Amino acid sequence: MNPRDFLQIANDLLRSDNPANSRTVFNRSYYAAYNVCVDLLKGAGFKIYESAAGHGQVNNYLGNCGIRDLEEAQMKLANLMSQRIKADYRMHEPSVEKIINAKKALKTSENIIQIFDSYVSNSEKKKMAKGINDYLKKIHSAS
Repeated sequence: MNPRDFLQIANDLLRSDNPANSRTVFNRSYYAAYNVCVDLLKGAGFKIYESAAGHGQVNNYLGNCGIRDLEEAQMKLANLMSQRIKADYRMHEPSVEKIINAKKALKTSENIIQIFDSYVSNSEKKKMAKGINDYLKKIHSAS
């Protein structure tokens, strides 16, 4: 399955302004961007856990790769994850029930995916992989 398909579902949900749809847009928006990133990292040769730990891996790899736009994408992805958690688990949180905020989440996801898509070429993947591997060497040598 192509994780970008979640963007279409999120977009379709925005046609009806109700709290459940808005909350679900946050969820689908986050998982679209997260899974595109997982595909990118796997394509660069990294193994990503297929559990909750995978989210931390993605954040650590992107946030420490030394490539500014990927580090910025990681910050946006982490923020989107925080909003997704509110949407999924904090039923008293009204901000994730507003359609305007759901639209912003969807737009953020699309922007994150655009950044990830700019790293699909072999040369860009190699640059990303080098940055991540340099980070992994640093943390291994420190322990």
